[in-house]
Amino acid sequence: MDRTPGPSGCTETSLHCRWPASPRDITALRYELVRWAQDLDLPGHLAHAIGLAGYEALTNSVTHAYPAGTDGPVELHASRDHDLIAVTVIDRGRWKTPPPGRSMSDGRGLRLIRGLAGHVEVMATDEGTTVSMTWQLPNHLGFERSIA
Repeated sequence: MDRTPGPSGCTETSLHCRWPASPRDITALRYELVRWAQDLDLPGHLAHAIGLAGYEALTNSVTHAYPAGTDGPVELHASRDHDLIAVTVIDRGRWKTPPPGRSMSDGRGLRLIRGLAGHVEVMATDEGTTVSMTWQLPNHLGFERSIA
């Protein structure tokens, strides 16, 4: 399994990691994501919101994607393009069927992610689940979009 957070998986504007979907490993990925966002000189509350939303998506992969006792891969991608931050979490599992009387939308994780990010898309297929989150940065942070 490719374990590439840290300097080898991080550039000034992007972060790419692939680790096992286990509680211990996703905690390390959360800290890596927050550190990356802080290195962009974002306000602290925004860096932590990005980290928490990413962590919730990673937690969903651990909790829902793979059968008990197995750790499939989870990927974390983050990038900054001018005034837009994008974070994507990808797993290769399948959502477990919720217990009787509950639905996939009953959990708090996706609601929290939607409350933290400016835009959220969730795509679940037989090949895995992708959670895409974006944040539009205020122009006063110095990330004004250049017009060509």
